[in-house]
Amino acid sequence: MRKIALVNQKGGVGKTTTAVHLAAGLAELGKKVLLIDLDPQANATLSFGLHHNPERPNAYSVLVGKNNVQEAIHSLTETLSILPSSIDLAGVDMELSNEIGRERVLSDKLDEITGFDFVLVDCPPSLGLISVNALTFVDEIHIPVQCEFFALHGLSLLMRTIDLVKRRLNPTLEITGVIACMYDGRRSLARETSSELDNFFQSKVFQTKIRTNVRLAEAPSHGKTVFEYAPDSYGSQDYRNLSREVAGLPL
Repeated sequence: MRKIALVNQKGGVGKTTTAVHLAAGLAELGKKVLLIDLDPQANATLSFGLHHNPERPNAYSVLVGKNNVQEAIHSLTETLSILPSSIDLAGVDMELSNEIGRERVLSDKLDEITGFDFVLVDCPPSLGLISVNALTFVDEIHIPVQCEFFALHGLSLLMRTIDLVKRRLNPTLEITGVIACMYDGRRSLARETSSELDNFFQSKVFQTKIRTNVRLAEAPSHGKTVFEYAPDSYGSQDYRNLSREVAGLPL
């Protein structure tokens, strides 16, 4: 079972869009996939048409011990499931602040997960306790990066956090993928940013670039993935190719 965190230090870079469509794309390939939505904004949850329901077990209720993880996993298709988010996750840092081993609470709660080929974690945009818990739980990190100057500039803090978690909490943690998002090959800045990513991360940068595509922005408002909403769009093509790369299949 591969456990992968989708993480970045800021919002608006395609992190949640990538988490949703990578999960759906891998599921299309016949892989059993669980998407864990740890972002209090719950955008990944909403992308699948699941609206806020305080009675439904979710990632927050699992973290604080109200439900076990099996009760909270929601099956979307035969191959795709989600552990939905909750706005209550916004305050979980305070609730866990006095917990012994608070960085490993998520790992303890999710230890009983079995039967999946991939577990993907959509992390919050802030590098707080929830993100540290996620990085302690997973083995791999994928970093979606918007193709602009400030996105590259902000990676240094993220890299320091990852290095710290690796040294102190999770020695198996590795960055195994970097994804160029919102790519427009007509813009010199996008090409330069992509080249910088290649120079720094080298073979860890996926061959597939996620092109700027309005259909990707429209799909969540319909409670659908872009594969369902606009199957012939650039967004659909790119995320299908990315899913094949992550699964180790030829493009």
